[in-house]
Amino acid sequence: MNEMEINDNRIDQDFVPNSEFLKKINGQIKDNNRVNLFLEKTNDSLYSVYVINKTSDSISISTQDWHLFLIQEAKNKNGEWKPVEYWQYSTCGNSYLTKSIKPNGILKTESLVYFGDFKTEIRFKLLDNNQIYYSNAIHGSVNLSQFSIPNNLTENRNFERIDKIGGSELMNKVLFLQPNGMKEYGEKLESYLIKMAELRKKGKN
Repeated sequence: MNEMEINDNRIDQDFVPNSEFLKKINGQIKDNNRVNLFLEKTNDSLYSVYVINKTSDSISISTQDWHLFLIQEAKNKNGEWKPVEYWQYSTCGNSYLTKSIKPNGILKTESLVYFGDFKTEIRFKLLDNNQIYYSNAIHGSVNLSQFSIPNNLTENRNFERIDKIGGSELMNKVLFLQPNGMKEYGEKLESYLIKMAELRKKGKN
């Protein structure tokens, strides 16, 4: 892998935790956030990310076409956590669903393992209900080029529009799952479309 890629995690619809797994998970969870993430390497090609409901009520987790809003991060040479993946929002309204997790229930998704010449630590970042959650960190490796946004990204029509309307700052908020990133884009898009309509109207007069 030589450049930053879109995250393409897949929710495991058939996952049912056994008692041994539940015991392991309970030993790993250190806080009482609404949601906890536990990361482990399943095999040479896949990470498993477990979303754990630590509340006494069922909760709904946002999904897009059965993917969680999730990206992978790694520590760079300065020891700073930086994204090595980005997110692409769907343009289809029917893509957006929710997945219910019962009290103390667990949702599992799987995401790609990368290999590179830079040994580092890996974690996952989840955006849900405008809140950010991070997994535990484990050892892994990436290529340093994966810390950089691909030069041709704005050739994608959706990203080109975000960049045109909001610039690189808004682009990064959307790409890297910052809270309110899409809300801010929606507001700026609405203002932009109104402005364009007014200009077209003036041009006809």
